Amino acid sequence: MLKSGGVTPGLCVCDIVWTPDIKTLFLLLFLVNVFLTLLLFSFWKTQKTYDGFKTWMLSLLVASCGYFLFMLSGYVPVLLSSTVANLLIALSVMMRLDSTGNYFRSRALPGVIYCILIPFAFLLFYFVFRVDSVVIRGVIIGLLIVPCFIATSLIAIRFREPETRSLRYGFAAALLITALLWTTIVVAAIITPGDHSLSGPDPQNSIFFIVTILMDIVATVFFLLLNMARSQTELRKSEEALSRANKKLTILSSITRHDIKNQLIALSGYLELSKEKQDNIPVISEYLEKEMSIVTTIGSQIDFSKAYEDMGKTAPVWQNVNASVRRAVAVLPMRAVRVEFDRSDLALYADPLFEKVFYNLIDNALKYGGDTMTKIHISCHETKTGLVLICEDDGAGITREDKEYLFMQGFGKNTGLGLFLSREILSITGITIAETSEPGNGARFEITVPKGAYRFGQP
Repeated sequence: MLKSGGVTPGLCVCDIVWTPDIKTLFLLLFLVNVFLTLLLFSFWKTQKTYDGFKTWMLSLLVASCGYFLFMLSGYVPVLLSSTVANLLIALSVMMRLDSTGNYFRSRALPGVIYCILIPFAFLLFYFVFRVDSVVIRGVIIGLLIVPCFIATSLIAIRFREPETRSLRYGFAAALLITALLWTTIVVAAIITPGDHSLSGPDPQNSIFFIVTILMDIVATVFFLLLNMARSQTELRKSEEALSRANKKLTILSSITRHDIKNQLIALSGYLELSKEKQDNIPVISEYLEKEMSIVTTIGSQIDFSKAYEDMGKTAPVWQNVNASVRRAVAVLPMRAVRVEFDRSDLALYADPLFEKVFYNLIDNALKYGGDTMTKIHISCHETKTGLVLICEDDGAGITREDKEYLFMQGFGKNTGLGLFLSREILSITGITIAETSEPGNGARFEITVPKGAYRFGQP
């Protein structure tokens, strides 16, 4: 027994320090992963989550199954407790790479990539039943999971989202530590003779398990925090967008009332004149045409106010630009004009009415580009402050005098509301639009998107 101030004579300190056996360590890993799976499942059912979240949750469940089979070593066939268990762990790491790519880039790992597990399964089977080598099995698994850990970390580090930098770096650090530890263990096993099985006497085994448990927890917690941070960011952006939309609606309401009142005054004047000229048919016909024109203008203003009323009614969402362009092209009389777009995977965070922006741009090009116009080209490039999306055509272009008034309400040969509405829709999420062409060289509209309001992902 222990005495105060010392240790019982003949009893070594190492004899009284509890060292968990291999099955206990696997049990801990199993329980930790089950707990993390349940934690993420609860969050997934009750909170907003993003691409890749479910895959990360399922990866923890797959890892739990692998650790459970390791724990049953000696009670189940070796095929299950070694080969299948190792493959499940490797699969869970690949799923985390898949999840991270999907979360940060909206780009899932191609399903065919998972087929790489098949040759690794045969290699593991060979080095279990034909040539029993723990070291070679460790090298095989290491060659599969270490690059996955590194690739997952790089995706998080390289993602351009300043507000989550510390979370992304913490997430990447946890994965890199695991990769470094695994590499160290495998290299040490290669250059140092002895029993390197997980159940062997190597003191590094306990360190490996403890660090693996901690890094599983840390990486998952950081992934959860990244989801929460993105949700908060989108909520803040939505609130700001709705606030801006409400202010614009208040202004529009005042403008629309004023414009319609002016039109009604003019209409009233023509009606009075019509009464006085009842016997003069040519004059009456002229007045009637003007009255119909006023009625048409009032109708256009009412239709516009309805479209403007819808703006900001719902929170902004991520929208694929190429899909919006294709829908606009499908309903417009394109003649022989072709529309080209360099990227099919660009998405913008914008008001649900965003589709009207490209509808209006393409519609204007078709109306005013002239018969010589043959194509409309849409391209984009990133800058230090965000992204520039360019829509240009090879038509007649816009005069220098018109540029100044292009986005003003009422300017134009028709209703003069399309480009004004487009500018207002974009401004809800801080996106701006300008016409930057040289006269006679076709129209060129530059849409400037701030960081955080665009991303590249699945088409």
